[in-house]
Amino acid sequence: MPSTSHTRKDYYTLQELAVALSNIESSKEDVQDDIAAIEHHQHSRWRVYPQDVTSTALIAAAAVANTFGDWALVIPLNTVPFSFDIIGLVVEGVSAAATYFIQLGYNTVNAIPGANMELGERRVRLVTVPIARATEILIISGQDIPANSTIWARLKTDTGVANTANISVVLERHIEVEREVTIYPAFPW
Repeated sequence: MPSTSHTRKDYYTLQELAVALSNIESSKEDVQDDIAAIEHHQHSRWRVYPQDVTSTALIAAAAVANTFGDWALVIPLNTVPFSFDIIGLVVEGVSAAATYFIQLGYNTVNAIPGANMELGERRVRLVTVPIARATEILIISGQDIPANSTIWARLKTDTGVANTANISVVLERHIEVEREVTIYPAFPW
């Protein structure tokens, strides 16, 4: 004997069907938009900052091993007029052979990054100075930086000396998706 614990509607009004069809079309468009955003991420134009090849951002470690130096401005306020992602950095020069740990951050005002405004980190061991082979892009998966924000970087090394590094960053335009994943509130370390 069939279960009667739930009722089944055997007919739908034209209005109910129209609403259901509209919802399906809207969902289909959202999926298509998200696929376009993925395609854009894979095939977008990357830009390097700074564009002047004689200029880089200089960052310095603290004179204590494994301790970050001060944040240094990389991209000034009101430079990038659209929402963007930092996708990588390039180490172009260093002051000494060492392990370099670089952290990037952002702020929507002309101030150092606040809590949970880190974009990503990279660590690289450079054993010759000057760098024997220029580093390629070190991938950063930064997320959704508001238009006109500042970008900052800071450095720590393993030497106990205030080592420096000259860097540039690579960015792309950020395209929103239907269900943007929120930034995790804080890493456990």
